[in-house]
Amino acid sequence: MQTKRQIELVEAAIRVTANDGIQKLTIRNVASAIGVSEAAVYRHFASKHELLQAILVHLDSLLKPQFATLLASKDSYREALTKFVHDLFTLLEHNAAFTLMLFAEETFNVDIQLKPQLDALLQGNLKQLSAFYAEAIAEKQCRDDMNPVELAMITFGTIRLYVSRWHMQDEPSNLSEQAGPITAGLSTLFSLQ
Repeated sequence: MQTKRQIELVEAAIRVTANDGIQKLTIRNVASAIGVSEAAVYRHFASKHELLQAILVHLDSLLKPQFATLLASKDSYREALTKFVHDLFTLLEHNAAFTLMLFAEETFNVDIQLKPQLDALLQGNLKQLSAFYAEAIAEKQCRDDMNPVELAMITFGTIRLYVSRWHMQDEPSNLSEQAGPITAGLSTLFSLQ
């Protein structure tokens, strides 16, 4: 469990990386971003590696409730998926810097030791979404000529594309408003009821 100060430092590190690139992610720049000394940052994170690990833990903690809500939903599969995408997009819209960290694995390539942790995060999310589709297939509410992992991969790819396009716009639009059209297309593709 991260402390309030650790979360503040992690969020500052995410902003530094999103604004200036991974090369500018240093303990000094994180400290400067929130007006504390480098020593104050080192009291919480012994290295840039530990800070990057904490970023992954923080991102995972933000995403887990989204997937838990999806899997626990009593709505139709179409409605549950629409709410999931809408809530995810709302989260990303209010935390735009997270999108660069979440959808840019190359950010973590500077620290080869983080690849297993990043892969575990991505695989965990894929597993959750696959479980959603497996349940829909079992209840005959979704096409069964594709396996749940393939359906989850297509969904993730679609989400990633929309978020990337949104992030690159000169005049950002309302990302959460895209949830309806996206899930309408996915629902048709997957025959979600």
